[in-house]
Order: sequence, then C-alpha cells, then structure tokens
Amino acid sequence: MNNYEKIKEQNKFLLKIAENIIKAGNYSAYNLDFYILSIINRTISLNKAFILLLENENSLTAISIVRLQLDNAIRLNAIKVVDNVDHFLDYFFEGKPINKYKINNQRLTDKFLVTQLNKDVPGANDLYDYLCDFIHFSDKYFEATKTNPKKKEAMFRVVVGESNVLDEKEKIAFYENIINISNTIIRVANEWIKSKNSFE
Repeated sequence: MNNYEKIKEQNKFLLKIAENIIKAGNYSAYNLDFYILSIINRTISLNKAFILLLENENSLTAISIVRLQLDNAIRLNAIKVVDNVDHFLDYFFEGKPINKYKINNQRLTDKFLVTQLNKDVPGANDLYDYLCDFIHFSDKYFEATKTNPKKKEAMFRVVVGESNVLDEKEKIAFYENIINISNTIIRVANEWIKSKNSFE
C-alpha cells in the first residue's frame, strides 16, 4: 500500500474511531467527545487537502497542511498536559484561545505544547520548527522561487507560479509525517475510548 492509499485508509479508520467515541460508555456524551470529534473532523479534512494539493503539484502549500495537522496533535495532546481537563474544555468551549490558557503560570502556547508532545513523539519539536517556516512567510518561500540558472554567469533563476517544490524523496517524507501525526491523534483518541468504556 502506497502512502496515498495509507492516508485514504487512515481517514476511513478515523471515521470508525469517531463512531466508537460516540458509542463508547453506552452512548454517554462528554465535552471531551466533542473536542476530540472536532479534531478528528479537521484531521480528515486536512488529510484530504494534502492529497489534493500534491495531486495538483502544489507541494509548497501541502507543506503548510502538515503544520496544521501537527496543530491538531499538539492541541489534542493538551488534554494530557492540563491539570483539570473539564476546566480546560469549559474554557475552550467558551471560545477562549487555547494559547491563553495557563497551567502553573505557563501558557499553552504551541511551542510549549509541542515540547510536551515531543516527550511521547520524539522529533515533534524539530518538525514543528521546520514547518513553522512555511506557515509564516520566511526565506523558505524565497528558496522556493529559485531554480537552476539558464546562463552560466547567473547564480540562480527566479520562477514565479511554480508550486511543486519537493522532489519524490521529500514528498514521501511529508506523506510519512502527516501519516505519523494522524497516528498520534488516533492513539490519543483510542485512549479516550478505553477510558470512556471503563466508566460503565
């Protein structure tokens, strides 16, 4: 099974997990259900967008999708970081920003949350730092406009409108990244299903 097929299968599996969350605990409903279901919905949407962007040779934007998927993982993992999940969820459902929520005077910034995720998922910090350069305008976008020069005396040639900036090896790496991030989301969601079923 290639990476493209893996993502499509992963989306089917995510739908099954969503169904299991709803059914768990004899269909009882908790705020955490809605929080996780929202993340699963966004995860599936981002996976679909990632595939479409690569199919349309727009890898420059597909890279940004991987960062958004990492955002899902770090914000889902926040439930394992906070002291009081119910208080955190009440705060979230009041429409307040997660990055303003505090535990022991520490705001739940993305950087803090990814550092916490890195304890369970080594490499998350490095991936986050790399991907942030594509979310925020940076020199990476200048590098993406450069290509080999046509004239010997030129250092490089500027190409505008070309969005396919990854070679096959890099594309495979980004496929693996988005799959691994989704697997982290699946793992945390499954932990909740197990906990919810234990309440019976």
